[in-house]
Amino acid sequence: MRPEEYLLIIARRWWLVLITIFVAAGSAFLYSSTQDETYETSARLMAIAEPPDYYTDLYAKNRLASYRDLIDNHEFVATALESAGSGIDPGRAVGMLSVGHNPDANVVQVIARDTDPARAAEVVNAVANEFVEQSAEENRQLREIYAGEGEDVYRGGIVRIAQLDHPAPPETPVGPRTRLNTAAAALLGLVFGVLLTFGIAYFEDSLRKPEDIERYLGLPTIGEIPGR
Repeated sequence: MRPEEYLLIIARRWWLVLITIFVAAGSAFLYSSTQDETYETSARLMAIAEPPDYYTDLYAKNRLASYRDLIDNHEFVATALESAGSGIDPGRAVGMLSVGHNPDANVVQVIARDTDPARAAEVVNAVANEFVEQSAEENRQLREIYAGEGEDVYRGGIVRIAQLDHPAPPETPVGPRTRLNTAAAALLGLVFGVLLTFGIAYFEDSLRKPEDIERYLGLPTIGEIPGR
């Protein structure tokens, strides 16, 4: 089939393609318009190896990898909120949290997304602060253990967690992305409309015009019965 024949199939049912575009784009626009605005905020935590040698740095990377599991831990999040004096429900807080991890930079990013910007910032700061406090307590216990064995100061490597950001409530929402969703849906509607048009043409076996007879049968038209 020549390229112009594909275009002819689409041109015959252009209205079908147009309908699928409008339906898909309209549905996406209406759905996005009814969604609540969501806000996202985050705080970065860096694991600092002391002393900064290879093995302590490797230990820091392993410690960071375990922090992702803490975010999904209801008990940890509940402790963080309680320590911060927050009245936010821990179950709701766990649902809004996620973690980004950059092992090359020894950094984790605690991220919260919620319809209330102040609540998102409160949860992020509470969890990040709990990370710092927990790390400091673990380091203190290490020093006490080794001090009890005759050393005044722990001479091994430790990992100190530093909070790099203390985010305030965000002012600009990150969702819903109404324009992007509408444009994406319109594109999908276009693709679906074209495929639907070709599907109908594939299963249709009627010859409606002289051009169809010549194209598919390779025979000239010698007569035509006019319609009423």
